[in-house]
Amino acid sequence: MTRKTEKITVSLPAETLQLAEDKYRAFGFENRSAFIDAAIREYVSRDLLRQFSGELAALYGKIERSEIKGLEEHLSKLSYKIAVELAQINLLLASLLEVPYPDTQRLRGKAVRLVGESRGYVPLKDAICNRMDIHYLENDE
Repeated sequence: MTRKTEKITVSLPAETLQLAEDKYRAFGFENRSAFIDAAIREYVSRDLLRQFSGELAALYGKIERSEIKGLEEHLSKLSYKIAVELAQINLLLASLLEVPYPDTQRLRGKAVRLVGESRGYVPLKDAICNRMDIHYLENDE
């Protein structure tokens, strides 16, 4: 397919013109005009690619921030659900065992310390090693 061409006058420094004269054959072009045409297209393509890359980077940044926000929201909801479940277990145990309030406070203090020392996971063996005596409430029957 032959493209329609148009003649123009371009002023170039002598060194640039000599570079085109020396290199057009080395790059596989039929003449200087074809070489200069390709060079202009290459330059414009690189500029377009640079703009597109910037737009793509901005888009990826928005997606990443959106995904992180979604993940943070999900983790927050999950943490809340876990806290509710743990509170329910504690209430159930306190109700069943009729543990006096001061003992539940001491147990809580130990639990906070153990969780802090273990970074969130307290194995059963550690819980057994740290158990404490509890004085259960007496029934007035």
